[in-house]
Amino acid sequence: MSNFQILNNVDHKDLRIVEAVGPEFGDVIHSCPAYTFEFRDLQVDFPILLQVTEQDGLIPVAVMGFESGENLFVNNAQWTALSRPAFMRKGPFLIGQHQSQEGEEVRLLSVDMAHPRVSHGTEGEAVFQPLGGRTQYLEQQADLLEQIHEGAGHTQRFTQCLADLDLVESITLDISLHDGSKNQLLGFSAINEDAVRALSAESLEQLSQQGFLMPLFMMLASLSNMGRLIQFKQKARDANQ
Repeated sequence: MSNFQILNNVDHKDLRIVEAVGPEFGDVIHSCPAYTFEFRDLQVDFPILLQVTEQDGLIPVAVMGFESGENLFVNNAQWTALSRPAFMRKGPFLIGQHQSQEGEEVRLLSVDMAHPRVSHGTEGEAVFQPLGGRTQYLEQQADLLEQIHEGAGHTQRFTQCLADLDLVESITLDISLHDGSKNQLLGFSAINEDAVRALSAESLEQLSQQGFLMPLFMMLASLSNMGRLIQFKQKARDANQ
């Protein structure tokens, strides 16, 4: 269960964050949210698909495996992809909305003290310097969180535009491995390439003006990674036999 606290250099002066890779840190997930500002990097490694969630509705996701509890980019405590989704890089941190004494909404950095990356020992990256200042690590995390905060709105508008233009289609992927085992990728949607080709000049201009054209093409380009993902699945299966 999460335990978010407003980050400060008194209560959290000895706080450290473990940056190792492994299932014990929540890294073994087969997909995670993705934001438009990172599509250019993510499309090098991952298929970027769409998924409907109860909390946020239609969202883009980076796909890293074919089933729950599988991440084909985690191997022997190493992250093997060139890029890493911001959702995973942010670790236990979150920008929370809080009300000031004047009644204004302010954004403050929060930390989930129940997160498996949180350490009070000597392991991990220090969050605060001995005299209370922010470490370079924390500054980098704060910058990333600002990117996520600002990018979330753009990403939400992007996916809404895709839906409004009827560019989204549900997909089911069936794969068969060399040993005869079968896997299915279910619950995802993708960009309908034929629908994109049929867009009017007016719709293309609308996408371009809102900064949606580039992420749209990055999503389409990312689909070529599905074949690589199947190869990684086969390699992982062979290694376990």
